Amino acid sequence: MLNATDRSCVLKTVNADPRWNRYALGTHHCEMGSMIRIALFLLLCASVLWSMPAKASSDIGCSASRKLSFAVYSGCDDTAMIGPRNDSRTNLILLMADLPGTARARGPAKPSIFLDAASLAPPFEQQDSLFSDGEGSRCRSNAAGTADFEAALRTNTKVPEPERVALIAARRGFQPDCAQGGTLGAMAGIKSEGGKSFAAYLDGAAAFYGADFDAATARFTALGTARDPWLRETARYMLGRVAVNRAQVDYYDEYGSPKETMKISPALLSDAETALRGYLKAYPKGAYFFSARGLLRRVYWLGQDRAKLEAEYAALLALPDSQRGIDAVSLAQEIDAKLLSSATADTLHEPTLLAVFDLMHMRSKSYDGEPCCTAISRAALEAQRAKFTGKPALFAYLLAVHAHFVAPQPGAVVRLLLDASKQADFSYIEFSRQMLRGIALDASGDRNARGFWIDLLAGAKRPAQRPLVELALAMHEERDHALVRVFAPDSPIRTPEIRETLLVYVADAKLLRQQAQAASAPDHERDVALFTLLYKEATRGSHRDFVRDVLLIHAGAPSDATYYDSFTSEHLATALFIKGTKLGDYGCPPLLETQRRLAESADDAKALICDGEFVRANGFDGSFLDSQPSADELGGSPSLYAGAPYSRLVTYQAVMASPKASPDDKAYALFRAVNCYAPGGSNACGGKGVDPVTRKAWFQRLKHDYPKSRWAQELHYYW
Repeated sequence: MLNATDRSCVLKTVNADPRWNRYALGTHHCEMGSMIRIALFLLLCASVLWSMPAKASSDIGCSASRKLSFAVYSGCDDTAMIGPRNDSRTNLILLMADLPGTARARGPAKPSIFLDAASLAPPFEQQDSLFSDGEGSRCRSNAAGTADFEAALRTNTKVPEPERVALIAARRGFQPDCAQGGTLGAMAGIKSEGGKSFAAYLDGAAAFYGADFDAATARFTALGTARDPWLRETARYMLGRVAVNRAQVDYYDEYGSPKETMKISPALLSDAETALRGYLKAYPKGAYFFSARGLLRRVYWLGQDRAKLEAEYAALLALPDSQRGIDAVSLAQEIDAKLLSSATADTLHEPTLLAVFDLMHMRSKSYDGEPCCTAISRAALEAQRAKFTGKPALFAYLLAVHAHFVAPQPGAVVRLLLDASKQADFSYIEFSRQMLRGIALDASGDRNARGFWIDLLAGAKRPAQRPLVELALAMHEERDHALVRVFAPDSPIRTPEIRETLLVYVADAKLLRQQAQAASAPDHERDVALFTLLYKEATRGSHRDFVRDVLLIHAGAPSDATYYDSFTSEHLATALFIKGTKLGDYGCPPLLETQRRLAESADDAKALICDGEFVRANGFDGSFLDSQPSADELGGSPSLYAGAPYSRLVTYQAVMASPKASPDDKAYALFRAVNCYAPGGSNACGGKGVDPVTRKAWFQRLKHDYPKSRWAQELHYYW
């Protein structure tokens, strides 16, 4: 999900989960202004939701980066380390988790390097606070209003039962459509004073939902002297809602965006503020206190009164969870959309909010690879020092982040962040400080870096902290050519995605074979090790080993499950390698027979083609098993497995050149080599590509040398 600085627009959504329905409420900050960027945002939203966990490398839409020194915002690889890579909302939630009175964060269901902000905050039951985002549709409160009305009416002993029944029936029958209004049924026979007051309230509610704000104001004002306490309080609250809605009349276009030429009258906003403050003062423990406070924030946002809005958010941050009336995730979302999206360093004063803003401006790129923002200078950061009085650790961390990511000075990082690795339980800011210190130590080749990471493990107890330390330690071991320590029986590195990443990309055959049989390893890890081993043996020349190692496939292993992404599949289809069916279009036998032939003769042309048919028929072209992460990621060091990544194109070229290949073998190799470029003209078979002239020559050779071949007759184009 895009954060405030990266989002091109805040869009209108009507039927979203209410926790995330922050885009339905009129905010429409088009900072980039391009319809192309809007389309990109919609495409990204369709494939990557903020409430979903961060993804493995194969996911559509964005790729998580298993790296530490990273300041690029992608929207799918937030970590427990507060920093530029994180969504601004995630950073804010992590900082809020350190505040007194904040409930302990829950974290992801499974250990992971990455986290999603929604998993960090416990769910909060108070939903009235959602009105802080604006009404969206006034009618969203109709169902709750019906329930409250009935409950109040049932407790009022002054209303005769027949009138109570009639009033409840009228309220239940009222189903307003806020685009066209609604019709309130007749309430005949209401004669008691109490009954008339409740009937007057229904008239006011109908006027409110029908956008007759003058009539609604008159009805609710008159109820200020009602004898029923619920009527008095609710009418007082509704005067605030009426005023907010009156101020917004004709302010939004059909897409929920403020009209460019429309300005809200300051007088109307002042009336709304007065009404809401009047309710808050009269009912400091009222049933609608949180909603009224949220609507007050909306008034400040509508009036672009950033000072008052920030003061409200600062006051909320100072409160414990139980007194905010809004959960941490919703509050972070609201702050991001309503304040940070239009803030500047000069307009922000609350240190937590300013820190989040500063981190956004220490990124190197946005989600689409474009520069995301003007990097804050060291001098500008220093000028903020007075605003961080009382939070020196946070300010020192910002300076260190700047020294590492913006103006690389590893020595400055170490000086700013003293060693405090031996703690029983890290807050998120202290954890982030120590993580950055460790990154700087590793970057400078400090011999104590490994010991530092090990010390850090003991106190990394909060959600998503330990996996990140394990990532740092695993990358250190990988770069130190000590992969064996990661898989030692007493290894502290336990996070599955870390161990499996190293098995897939770096491990040699010996280690893969070891982990495929390790009784202490989880079932999934054993499957990953065996699947990787068998694939690489089959495609990188270890054919004799393949024939032996297929015996490790356990009875009942699947052969047709989703096998191509070891990070998300629950069960890997290891039995695919011994599946007893013919393969592809060339009459190839099961893979095991092909491997036996290659074990006897590595240049057997038909067996080479059939090896390629296994890859083609099972969709292994472009597999992660034949790729390598970037050098700065986990698994990015050179693979220890012997042999080059597999390429069908290279195989076909070898068969074309082989003096032992039969005419049909050569014809099929030419046919398949040309089709590697179908239909888009780019090589889909791996290996180094060739130019169109070469592909034309292959096509002509097939037509000229093997004109009666089925493959020559089937091929009509080259690409």
